[in-house]
Amino acid sequence: MTLPNEVKARLEEGINEWLLNFDEIAEAGMIFLEKIGIEPNLETLLGYAAGVLDSIVGSFIHAQYDRGMNAEEDEEMIELIKGKIPALELKFKAFLRERERVA
Repeated sequence: MTLPNEVKARLEEGINEWLLNFDEIAEAGMIFLEKIGIEPNLETLLGYAAGVLDSIVGSFIHAQYDRGMNAEEDEEMIELIKGKIPALELKFKAFLRERERVA
């Protein structure tokens, strides 16, 4: 079973929302990571973003279909997220450079 189209659409919406409101969301992510004692660098921010996206998909499937993701769905979700990592990475790099410049 592959990811339902509705789930793919929600994932795309989540990623697009992140990219459109990047600075605000990235700032909130940095604050969260700092508060739990994790250094907010490029890798931890990318990991945080991937975890949020994974949670969006898993929660949606659980809420809509009352089940967890199967292995095929998980792999498909991973591939979709991996395809967006370059865009997120560029945004995070620019965000971190700007924060360093201001500090």
